[in-house]
Amino acid sequence: MPASKEIQEYVEKELPYKILMHIYEDSRAPLRELGRELGISHHTISKVLHEYEKKYDIRYTLDLDLHALGFYTAKLVTIKFGVTPSIDILRNKLQGDFFVQDAYLSSGDFDLILYVVGLTPEDFVKWQFKLRIDLSEYKPKLSVSDVNMYMDGFLPVRSELISSSEALSTIDKRVLVALNDNSRIKMKELAKTTRLSPTSVFYTMNKLKEKGIIKKYSALTQNPDKRLLVAYTFGLTPVKEHNSLSLNLSKAIIAENYHEATNDYCVAVNTNGAADTFCFCTFKDGEALSKRGPNLAQAIYRKEEPITNQALLTGLIAGLWPFHLESHRKHLEYLEKGKLL
Repeated sequence: MPASKEIQEYVEKELPYKILMHIYEDSRAPLRELGRELGISHHTISKVLHEYEKKYDIRYTLDLDLHALGFYTAKLVTIKFGVTPSIDILRNKLQGDFFVQDAYLSSGDFDLILYVVGLTPEDFVKWQFKLRIDLSEYKPKLSVSDVNMYMDGFLPVRSELISSSEALSTIDKRVLVALNDNSRIKMKELAKTTRLSPTSVFYTMNKLKEKGIIKKYSALTQNPDKRLLVAYTFGLTPVKEHNSLSLNLSKAIIAENYHEATNDYCVAVNTNGAADTFCFCTFKDGEALSKRGPNLAQAIYRKEEPITNQALLTGLIAGLWPFHLESHRKHLEYLEKGKLL
């Protein structure tokens, strides 16, 4: 018997969103459980997920606690060039740089965004100075911000960084690298890839989760449905009501239609230094950007005289795009409990 019109509409419009939220929140959660919860066959859910994996180029990876891995504070670096270098020059310089986890080309107030992890404060000073020398003919101007412990959403890290962690055993590294490359890998294949018994793999995964090293088994889309990709920063002059204003911004951010592959705000990072906040966003069009982009934050934080820098994201040099669905529930919880600042 053919499916009813209501069921067909549900499968086409509602179900994909629920599946995507499911895998973004826990990429290893069994689809059969979701099927039982939603009253939809496992076959239908698997089919829809397979279609969306291709459509949105979904990559399964990990949200990791860098401090638990033994790394110093991460840095977000924006660069504005006086003379624009070629993409090949930047790619040759950055793809092989062990400490650059993600590198995004952009156009606007900055031309390049780098997520740098694994350097001590002293070594970072040397690293950024060498980068400026190596790119000196292009007259780079760097702005650097420290990434705080809390981040709404996450920025991915390369498996090479995981392998360098001194806080992990050899077995920990093998399991973590395999999961970072594909967090939805089946247990049998994971055991084969790591050359460990299923029991050892299971024990190691539980240990890494209990220690907080693995914050979440998750996924990122490399081909978001909303094609206006934007990053922006803003600096503030904090007032006493800052936490209340942050709460208002978070509530405004989550007041959106989630029936899409990505949220408007995919990553919101609390930073110290050149900027107080760093956001990675995807918008449907210029109107959505105008309503929900930097203007939204400027309106809410107007008492704190926000200074905003903005750029369109135009290309990927290293790492992965950080786009996904994020519920922002944790963000609200932190703010309401006064834990964010």
